[in-house]
Parts: sequence; structure tokens; C-alpha cells
Amino acid sequence: MSYLGPGFIREEKDVMYLILYALRFFPFAISEGDLMDVVLIDDGFGYFEFRSAFLRLLEGKHVASVEDNGETLYLLTPEGAKAIEVLASSLPLSVRDKAERAALRVIAKIRRDASIKASHRQNDDGTYTVQLKICDRQSDQLSVEVLAMTRRQCELLEDNFRRRAESLYHELLLLLSGGGTVE
Repeated sequence: MSYLGPGFIREEKDVMYLILYALRFFPFAISEGDLMDVVLIDDGFGYFEFRSAFLRLLEGKHVASVEDNGETLYLLTPEGAKAIEVLASSLPLSVRDKAERAALRVIAKIRRDASIKASHRQNDDGTYTVQLKICDRQSDQLSVEVLAMTRRQCELLEDNFRRRAESLYHELLLLLSGGGTVE
């Protein structure tokens, strides 16, 4: 493993422990990108070291993969849970604390992303209807349909809505409740 910086995690086994430790925080399967957001918190290793350790954990059946709507997601297996229960103390406390904070941040991001929906459909006249939603488990908090002229306009509306859903919701509430202009 090449030394990248002043971090605590330098050996592949420690990277493996950190991956298993991070997966403990997720009650659901997550993407490799989300896992990397949690694990790449220490300057002692990088992507290639992460990837090598991750593949070893998959091969060793400590981490399992599942398919969800065409996306591969990963979760801790019972074998992985047993292993990290014993080995978690091998990680420095500061790294464990960083991993926990990063996991909470990623969980909040995943939940936010799951509550925001944006899609479009082409109409018979060649225009598009863009549907934008903010929803929770029981109902839609906001549902808006907007007419768009091009597919590119649909993509722009969808991307902007995904990035700014909360502020757009707040601004719309202010405008509709007569709260005046939004600054």
C-alpha cells in the first residue's frame, strides 16, 4: 500500500476494518460511491487501496451485493458483522468518530435524495410535462407539473429541482401564503 499522507489507516487490513465499521451504520444497502464518502476520511489511503480492500471483503463474503433497480448496492453480511464486532477496537477512536459522522451525513443525503423525485414524459404535441415531487413515506409534500418545450429544458428543471428542492418549497410556500416576495 502506498503512503498518501498523515492518516492513521495505512494497511489493507485496516482499510477493510474501516469499510466493515462504516457499513455497520447502514440499516439498508448502499452504493459504492456512498460507502467511499464514508470511508475516505483518512489521508493515509486512497481510492485504489479502498477498492482492493473492498474487493477482498466481497470475495470473503463479509460484504454482499444486491441489485436494486439496475444499481448494485452493498451491505454488511452476518460474517462481516461478527468480524467487525471483534475488530472495531483496532481502529483509532478518532477514525471511528469520523466514520460515524460521515455515515450520518451520508444517511441524511440518501434519505433526502429518496424524498425528491423529478421525471418527465413527452406529450403528443412534442412538448414535455415535467413532474417534480417532494414526498415522505406516506404522502407527497409537494407535487408540481410544469410544461417544457425540449428534453434539455426538462433535464435543467429536474437537476435544479433536485439541488434546490427545500429552498424552492420554502419560496413557493411564502409566495402562496401571501408572505410577499422572496429574497
